[in-house]
Amino acid sequence: MQPSTKSFLLLSALTAAIMHTSTASYQTGSQGRVMWDNNCDFYGQDTYSVRAIPDVCGDICANDGGCTHWTWTNYNGGTCWFKNGSSATKNTYYGAGCGYVIGRIGSSNSGQQQTVTVNNGLNAVETQTMLNSINAYRNQNGLASLAANAQLHAAANGHSQEQANRCTMTHDGSNGSKAWDRMAQQGYQWTNAAENVAAGQTSVQSVMTSWWNSPGHRANILNAEVKDVGFAKAVNNGCGNYKTYWTQDFGKSK
Repeated sequence: MQPSTKSFLLLSALTAAIMHTSTASYQTGSQGRVMWDNNCDFYGQDTYSVRAIPDVCGDICANDGGCTHWTWTNYNGGTCWFKNGSSATKNTYYGAGCGYVIGRIGSSNSGQQQTVTVNNGLNAVETQTMLNSINAYRNQNGLASLAANAQLHAAANGHSQEQANRCTMTHDGSNGSKAWDRMAQQGYQWTNAAENVAAGQTSVQSVMTSWWNSPGHRANILNAEVKDVGFAKAVNNGCGNYKTYWTQDFGKSK
């Protein structure tokens, strides 16, 4: 049996997509930046994937200038497959979902992609992916994007390094410090502060999925009071159980 297919052109700049087929089955999403549908797939043209719930695929794609369309499947508990191309064919795939970008300038809550270069143990792509993922989760829940903050990155980096040196996942520093103490030591004068830590995950996608699936950590990501974020990863291959240690610091300054 041949799969059902539909073809159209996809957005590659800040212009509307030129459709070669009816959009009646699609719905708008991500503050009007994307069109999406259920039970469909865009095969091929993959650039990268992120383990995530289906609701955030559109936000991540719209925030990434290199993504034109995506497919979500239940692979590995849920995965967004991000793609790039000037055209694509829509195939019927029950249980999956797909969509494409129609614009990259959304509401004030959606924000525009923020380029981040910091010393936090992550490369530039990993850093941007984590920031995009955090803000995609927030945007999908009606919250404003967070700004990457150098002081919070430094606080998170120091704590990840210490956790790796001690081979121990903890919120407490060896000197008894708490997250807000470490933020203040970096010059961040906070009025609201929160922290996520994790150990063992080997990628941004896996640690974000772990945090998202934990109610307490998800609450920090969706904290409506915070405005800034910093995060870091440290690796110690000499640790017995967990070799990778992650920290996210959230804050609102005075």
